[in-house]
Parts: sequence; C-alpha cells; structure tokens
Amino acid sequence: MIRRCISLALLLAIAPATVVSDLAIAASDPAQKIIKQAQTAQGFLNLFYDAKAGQLYLEVNKLNQPFLMLTSLPHGVGSNDIGLDRGQLGQTRMVQFEQHGPYLVLKQLNTDYRASSNNIAEQQAVTQAFAESILWRGNIVEGKPAIVAINDLVINDLHGVADVLVATEQGQYSLDDSRSVILPQGIKSFERNADVDVNLTFNTSKAGKQVAEVTPDAKFLSVRVRYSFVQLPDEGFEPRSYHPMSGYLSDQYIDYSTAVDQPLVQRHLLKHRLQKVIPGDAPSKVVNPIVYYLDPGVPEPIRGALLAGARWWEDAFTAAGFIDGFNVALLPEDADPQDVRYNMIQWVHRATRGWSYGAAVTDPRTGEIIKGNVTLGSLRVRQDHLIARGLTAGWPDREAASEAAMALSLARIRQLAAHEIGHTLGLDHNFAASTNDNSSVMDYPHPYASIEGKQIDISQPYREGIGEWDKYTIAYGYGSASQAESLLASTLEKGFRYIGEADSRRASASHAYASLWDRGNDAVAELQRLEAVRLKAINEFNSDALLTGEPNGELADVFVPMYLLTRYQIEAAAKWIGGADYSYQQVGGGVRWSYVPPKMQLAALEGLLGSLQSSSLAIPTNVLQTLVPKAGHYRKTRESFTSNIGVVSDPVTMAEMLSRHIVSVLLTPERLNRVNQAYMEDSAQLSIVTLVDKLVGKSLYKDLPNGRELAIQMRVNAVVVDAMLAAYRHPNTAPEVQAQLAARFDYIVKQLKRRSNRGSDYQSAHYDWLYKGIINGLAHPEFTLIKKPALMPPGSPI
Repeated sequence: MIRRCISLALLLAIAPATVVSDLAIAASDPAQKIIKQAQTAQGFLNLFYDAKAGQLYLEVNKLNQPFLMLTSLPHGVGSNDIGLDRGQLGQTRMVQFEQHGPYLVLKQLNTDYRASSNNIAEQQAVTQAFAESILWRGNIVEGKPAIVAINDLVINDLHGVADVLVATEQGQYSLDDSRSVILPQGIKSFERNADVDVNLTFNTSKAGKQVAEVTPDAKFLSVRVRYSFVQLPDEGFEPRSYHPMSGYLSDQYIDYSTAVDQPLVQRHLLKHRLQKVIPGDAPSKVVNPIVYYLDPGVPEPIRGALLAGARWWEDAFTAAGFIDGFNVALLPEDADPQDVRYNMIQWVHRATRGWSYGAAVTDPRTGEIIKGNVTLGSLRVRQDHLIARGLTAGWPDREAASEAAMALSLARIRQLAAHEIGHTLGLDHNFAASTNDNSSVMDYPHPYASIEGKQIDISQPYREGIGEWDKYTIAYGYGSASQAESLLASTLEKGFRYIGEADSRRASASHAYASLWDRGNDAVAELQRLEAVRLKAINEFNSDALLTGEPNGELADVFVPMYLLTRYQIEAAAKWIGGADYSYQQVGGGVRWSYVPPKMQLAALEGLLGSLQSSSLAIPTNVLQTLVPKAGHYRKTRESFTSNIGVVSDPVTMAEMLSRHIVSVLLTPERLNRVNQAYMEDSAQLSIVTLVDKLVGKSLYKDLPNGRELAIQMRVNAVVVDAMLAAYRHPNTAPEVQAQLAARFDYIVKQLKRRSNRGSDYQSAHYDWLYKGIINGLAHPEFTLIKKPALMPPGSPI
C-alpha cells in the first residue's frame, strides 16, 4: 500500500503539467473534462457535443426562466396526404428548466389559464389549480459549470411524427432510438435562440401506401427534426384585443383575475411587432421593418412572381402609415431558413399537389408573431397551368395560347404568395370577399375566364394587388388602438363582407355569400356564365391541350378540370338555398340575421337543376373519342376519372360524379332543416315540398331522351334517389324534414309505378327499378341503388 502511494507521488512529480491538469479535472470536475473535448456552441443556451460518445450536453444556467421551445422539419417527408412538409412548424411551447435535487427537468407551463393581475397570491392560485407537463428529466453532471446530457430530450418525438402517421393511416410507427442520431452540424446557438437538429428514424412492420410512395424503405422512415429554444420577446409589444370583425387570427386564454362583469375568456389578435420612429397616427418610418425572405430554391420565372406578389403588402403597410414597414428579399446564402429569426417563404416539393399554408411562431402571452413561415406547394402552379391549357385548347394561335397559360399560372402564384403571407401577418381567411368586388387576397379565387367574341379569354384571371379589405385589416391590427372604432365603423360604410372559416368551408355552411373558389356577388348569374364557358371549353377540347411530348392518353386528365369547371360555383349557388345573411359587425342593437329572399332561393334551385340536365352533363362524341386510354407505362392517378367500362373513358360515370355533387350539396341535411324552418316561419319562403318536387320534376319525371343522354339520365335518376334516401336517413336531418321527405317518397313511388307500366321495355325496367329501390331503401337503411359510387377527382387546391 505504501509503495503504491510512493510510486504515484513519483509519477505525479515527473509527469507533464498537462497530465496533472487532466487528472485533476477528472477527479474534481467531470463536467470540465467533457467540455474540454466537446464541440461548443455558446449563446442563448450553451451546448457541448461530445463526438466520441455521441452525447449532447447543456449548461445548467437558465433555471426558472420561461422561454419558448418548438419543433420544426428542416427536411420533410414529401407527401401531401401525410402532411409532414419541409419547413413545417410544430407546436410552440412555453417551458422552463427547473432543478430538483440531482435532476434537471423541462416543464411545459400551462398558458391556457392565467391571472393577469399583479397579485402574486392570485397568480399562484391559478398556477396551483391546473396541471403542467414535465417533458423531460436528466441527471446533472456536477462541475463549473454544471451540465446535463440531453440526448433523450431531443431524440424524442415531440413533433408528433408517429401520431401524424397513425392519423393518416400510414401504420403504427414507433421511434427507433438505435437509428436516430444528433446531427453535430445542426447544433447552433445565437444571442436569443439555439437550435439542435436530429435525424429521427421511425419503424413499423407494415407501412402505409403514402409512406411507400416517398420513402426508399417504408419500414424505416427517417426525418430531420429541429428543436429550437427561443428567448421570450422583450417588453414593449402592445397586445391588441381581438374583435370578430377585425379579420385577424387570434389566440385565447382564460383569465381568472377578470371582474365578474367582464369576459372570462380573453383573446389577442396575432401580429408582428412594428413600431414607428415617430409614434402616433401620422405616417412615419419604422424602427425595424417586417422582412420576409424567399427560398432561393425557387426557379424563375416563379421566383419573380413570388417576389412580386409578396411585395403587394408593402402598399397596405404604407397606406396604414408605416413607411417601409414591410420588405421582401432573397434569403442570404449563409442563412438557415428554419432559424426563428427569419420570416420565410419556402418552396416545398411533394409527390402530389396539395395545400399551401402560412404558419407562425407566436408569443402565447401576447399574440406577438415571432416568425412567419409560408409553405408553398410547388405543384400548385402546374395545376393552374393545366387548367389554362384546357381553357385555351380551342385557340387557333398556339403560341398565344402557350403564353396565356403561363401568364395565368404566374398570376396565380403572385396571388398565392400574397395570400399565404397574409396568414403569417396574422390575417384570417375572408371567404366572402369574392362577392365584394374581390376585396381581399385572403379569399380563395377561381381563375376568371370569359367568352370574348368566338374565343375563351383568360387575360385577367386574378386580381392584381391587395384589396380594400386587406388595407383595412393592416390598418386595424397594426395601427393604434385609438383608430380601431372608426375603422370598424368604416367597414359598414364601405359595405365590406367578412366571413372566415367557421361558416364557409363545409357543405352545410349557412352563410349565403361565403364560399371557396367562387366569384361574383350573384352566385347564380356566375354559375350560368361559367357554365357557358365550360360548355365551350368542352366542345372545343382537343389534343392541343397536351404538353410537348405527352402521349394522347394524358389528355383525359387535362379534361377533368374542364368537365368539372363549375364544381365550386355550384356550391356557392347552393348556399343561397336555405342560406342566411349576417355580419360579424357589432353595432348596438341593430345586429340581425335573415334568410335569403325566396326569389333568390328559387333562382338558385333552377340554376342547379339546369346543371343537372343531361344536355349539360353529356360530352360530344368527337371530344369523347379523343380521350383515348393511357399508353404503355402511363397509369391513371387519383387526378383521373374512374371508369366502369374498363380503360376507356366513361362519360356516364363522369355524369354520375358531377350530378352527385350537385344533388348532395342541394340535399345537405342542415340546408334542408333551414329551408323547412324558414318556410314554417314564412310561407312565402321555399318549402321542402317545392324543392323536392322541382328536383324530381327535372330528373325522375323527365321524359327520357335517346342515345348517350338516355344512359346519363338514367344514372342521374339513380343518383337523385340515393341522395334523397341518404338525406332521409341522415341523423342530422330534422324529424319535421323527414316527415316531408317521407310524404314525397309516397307520392314519387306512385308516379314511378305508373311509368313502369308504360313506354318501352327498356324505360319500364328503369322506372320499376327506381320504384323498388325506394321501397327497399326506406325499409333497409344500408340499401343503395349505386353500390359503388364514383368519386370525383380532387379539385382543391387550385
């Protein structure tokens, strides 16, 4: 024992100073030993990556200090159906580190329930009343400074990738720790934020179809995830209370410190911080402009169109008094698009076309937008180009047609850029703007096509620039609170309509003027006008609509949006039936809602029934013959029409799809319920009896034509019966409406029985089949005449 001590002393005496230092560090400060050999990133968080051990450490120096943590996807999965896109922002959480004995924990704070008073006891009462969430616990490595390994914090599915895969029916994936790693090049720390990139791999025994389409080996799905840790914004931001007529998105929380005679639920509208050099309502330069950066991966001419559309917002901020308050530039080469310091417009590729969207990182305390993040699907522009090619197929000047198709596509890109940036500025959709002289880019616009002389014209497909509603919203949200009341009053004076998501998108939506992809203040007149364009496009359709080098079998896919050109205007016209008109404006006791006048409802019904006629649904023989089967290794996709007659195009099934669309929106249970209640209050209103009788009068009772239109009319009749039975059985259909439908069925079966006993054997068999179908359908809820309904190819987004 003594000899060993002497030997050790001798060793220490003759060893170099560095060896002594290392041994001392190892004995007294294990944290310093790790830090000494680690890759270091110092800033908002001090991070140390031990490359030999593959461990990432965090300095324990920010205890009990709330900050934001969010996940994002620097790399995506590439499937619109799954939705895990490149650049996607995940949940923003307000968190803090706390030390409990030898452990460091990361706690997510509960921001939904608060007490905004200065009374500490009152604040504690709320904190103690509601649960918080411990997201992670780690063992502290003692030293100066103390550190903690955080691998199991970041190699963790806080983004919810596995949940998304389950929700999209892609399989039961689980995080595979053995195939997941921290990426050293993705460890960064700056003054106010820090990032850690990890590559997470998820495995499953059975993968879904969409994962298989975009992943080399679908049993192992690897995706790059970023953890961002962000300092809370400084004081000085002035939250703005949300008003439903503001046009803004909002957050909300419950404030238990409010007085009993004040609302318990508090709402802030979402907006960026923007301060004038000279405070006040007068125009002024700004302290720091809102700057958006465009993904340099966008090719020309799309890049130029995106920049131009994004810059439309400069006009809105200038009009609101913020000189040079909004700018757009290309992202610098050395910048990271996922860095929370950059507002981004990203160009995202997917295997199939899908939605673009605007998202934001916000301060949950105030509604301040910290980062705006726009995701633009790259295939959207190709869909617009395809529509334009179909509309211009009949042009004799093919060079002009090519130029017009590109011009329409770029016009849409400009509008799309402005729309999605609008969301990241805090703005909500305004789906009533198209009925208000296209007053906002926050609506979903349909390309405008008209007939000029002998040719379809697409020279003005979309409005250029922001609208008057957009100028109002920026002035309201970013201007002073003292201007808010006068701005709200101006919406009444100018007759602005504003309806957001709540009563627009669903087939059952009640507002008569809020629709997607529609146009014009008169939905019925626009349906009739667009129907004329549709028929001309169909009649003139030919192989000139193909891209150079495409085989003729691809022509059928270009025909799809031409045949279904009126699908959205049909939905807009249907909203007049049983439709209501109201506003989010709140002015004294004068706020009212009312049903659409009976004359307008009848006009809408007649317009829809006009689109249901076989003359509208039929395809000319010469056009149908050009829709040849796909060639060789080309295959049908979900963008193609299905066929019940093999690989050749099936005009009767096409008619089935469009007619079902018309009848289903007409017979939506909630719509029928509104029709019935309006009639019971006012007998001058449209009734269920009138609606059903007009429908069957233009279908079931109509004399059957000859030729292809005979087959179409028979299929339409089957669609009508199935839709009526579905409405009768639907749990949302009111019992009073069911009574009316039952009475109409009694009358209809008598009429069909008479028709089954006269006419040709072919027609008699059809009416007898319909008659028996209704009897069976009323007795057996699962019965349908059409056993496998043909579904329309996807329309949205365009």
